[in-house]
Amino acid sequence: MPETRTVITVDGNPLTAHQLELVQSVSVEESLGSPDKASVTVAMDTDNNSAWHSSLDALVAPATPFTVRVGRGGASFEIDARSVSANWNFTPGGRSTLTVEGMDRSVEMDRRDVQRLWQDTTDSTIARTLFTQYGLAAQVESTPAGTDSATYSPQQSATDWAFLRGLAGRNGFDLHVESIGGVVTGVFKRIDPTAAAQTTIRLGYGELGGRATASVQLLAGQEVHLTRAVPGTTDTDVASDPGTGHAMGPRSLGGATLIRTHAAAGISVLDARTTATAMAERSAFGASLSTTLTAPDMPLVRARRTITVAGLGPTLDGLWLVKSVRHTITAGGHSQALGLIRNALGSGSAGAGGLAALAAGVAL
Repeated sequence: MPETRTVITVDGNPLTAHQLELVQSVSVEESLGSPDKASVTVAMDTDNNSAWHSSLDALVAPATPFTVRVGRGGASFEIDARSVSANWNFTPGGRSTLTVEGMDRSVEMDRRDVQRLWQDTTDSTIARTLFTQYGLAAQVESTPAGTDSATYSPQQSATDWAFLRGLAGRNGFDLHVESIGGVVTGVFKRIDPTAAAQTTIRLGYGELGGRATASVQLLAGQEVHLTRAVPGTTDTDVASDPGTGHAMGPRSLGGATLIRTHAAAGISVLDARTTATAMAERSAFGASLSTTLTAPDMPLVRARRTITVAGLGPTLDGLWLVKSVRHTITAGGHSQALGLIRNALGSGSAGAGGLAALAAGVAL
């Protein structure tokens, strides 16, 4: 049976074997639409002068780097974090602890408001430029170009990260930072919710067992008809999308509600097709499932990837998207709290969009 392995570095220096023995718990969370997070709790020592100290003391400073690598079987992942909070728990005569929490390197991009006009620049070029400015590799999907300055010369008046979130939203992209092949990378692209599953988890009476809860919003899903005035002309751009372009199962558990709109509040529309698809496919994710894995032979599960669920019957078995994973590792074992989502509208012809705007969380 696979065992979980954990490697922690503080400001570039790995914890020693003795220091690792003082680690009480490690928590790492990946979440679609949110920065990845890590927290480490260690036991503190005291000297004859009642001075408390720990192996994480160097992290008690703003945005100090640390990494947490989690491995299980042949799979592993790493979060390159920056410290954002510290909490002490003093118990004289007992076990006192220090907990340091960190966020991935997107936090570096979210600390300063910027006023900037990106004249005649595509969204993908903006994303690549900003990632490079922060020393990140870039995994960027191309975006449309055009002559409309109001759309293709966006005015930035926000932090770099908040600005990128808006651009990701109008393209139906996911935006996050992760370590890919050992290189910290900014990701600005669609997620394919029908991609091959990373693994299969057999719940219910299956080998992974455990409790699970599921819910479906039976009236979720919108068929979107969008009309957009083309800037500088008297023309209109019209598009419709039923939200079934990336259905994740043959049976429809939701009913599409027809809506007609003329704009997307809070952000400029690239084109009617992109925005209609973003709105419709985001609304289609009306099914959710939660479970916590603790079995000794459980696989290592990653967020923002698909997974196959089995053992819950024909209504719920099949392909799901992992929205979040929270790994908790202690001396007593390793648990993975999973939050899964699913396009509930049933099979349909493939569309051009991806996981449209779900990750970006833009209110359209």
